[in-house]
Amino acid sequence: GIMRWLDMLVVGIWVFDVTGSALTVAVVTLLRLLPMLAGVFAGALAERIALKRFLSTALAVMAAGYAVLALLAATGAIQVWHVALGSVLAGLYWATEMSVRRTLAGEVAGASRMAAAMALDWATFSITRTIGPLVGGSVYAAVGLAGSYVLGAALFAASAALAATLSVGRTPRAGRGGNVIVTIVEGSRTARAVPVIMGTLAVSVVLNFFGFPYTSMVPVIGKDVLQATPVAVGLLSSAEGIGALCGSLLLAGLSRPAWLGRFLIGGATLVLIGAFVFGASAIYGLSLAALILLGCGTGIFATTQSTLILTNAPADQQSRMMGVLTTCIGIGQIGYLQIGVLAGWLGAPKAVLLSSALGVLLLGACAWCWPALWRGAAPAQPR
Repeated sequence: GIMRWLDMLVVGIWVFDVTGSALTVAVVTLLRLLPMLAGVFAGALAERIALKRFLSTALAVMAAGYAVLALLAATGAIQVWHVALGSVLAGLYWATEMSVRRTLAGEVAGASRMAAAMALDWATFSITRTIGPLVGGSVYAAVGLAGSYVLGAALFAASAALAATLSVGRTPRAGRGGNVIVTIVEGSRTARAVPVIMGTLAVSVVLNFFGFPYTSMVPVIGKDVLQATPVAVGLLSSAEGIGALCGSLLLAGLSRPAWLGRFLIGGATLVLIGAFVFGASAIYGLSLAALILLGCGTGIFATTQSTLILTNAPADQQSRMMGVLTTCIGIGQIGYLQIGVLAGWLGAPKAVLLSSALGVLLLGACAWCWPALWRGAAPAQPR
């Protein structure tokens, strides 16, 4: 988790320093997130491969990838396209996050403790969201791009070693029948049959298309509008993690099954409002406060998002449904391209303003189309 956010910030700063193009920054960020479109395939494969093996292998591959990038950066041979390929590799790993690691956490917790488990999981992740950019800004200022890649290789190698020691995780389900495509089709049918799941997926697409792409503009706005140093830009990126930690811990203590849909919509609304204020601000302190508010919404939204899917999906389809969620998030990542184009046309601040305003309108449409989200019905128990 530390490396996920550290890498996104450092790569954004480095690419902007080298190219001076906000659009290029957005495209490289998009390359990291676009593999999430394949999340539905990861979910289907996760039902056929032991989760422990899946997780430890993926972590080891990431460690090797960062080691290669560190060598290229240290020798001065690294190019923008090398960094872009590294972003794709990272994206392929994070595309498995929902269907492998988070599903595994949900299985350990059980249905009765799902909301609290997801809230605490996201709180842990939010701590790394805070630490990562701060460390990233400091490492980049001190030793440059190579240092961040060396740190990435070390962190992922340690994670792979930890994953290899796990003694939990279901084995592949025997007698499943059919191929991966059939599994994906079945998962899509399940999603359409459950209004709460469909509403959750729709809100996820809207927020990932119009809300979260603001992150690719943080290095641009931080350096160009706020005139901030790399360390100060890192603090801006960390502000979302601070807010997300508060939001997820609040939800862990207050969450009730009947309120989950309301929290989903409320959290998404806070994200979009925070992004709008960030785009409108030319004052560092106000921008920092806006990102903390945005982060609080992120923590609430992300926790309820996973919980609603896992508690409303049949028990034998949880991995595939989390894979469908990952793909919907991946569809939303195209928003990084649209905000990059808007930034090239209107400038980064106006691009964030326009994108978040459209997101608010579409979020209202989702609430109207899927009233089951906010009517307060308790989630179905997994079958």
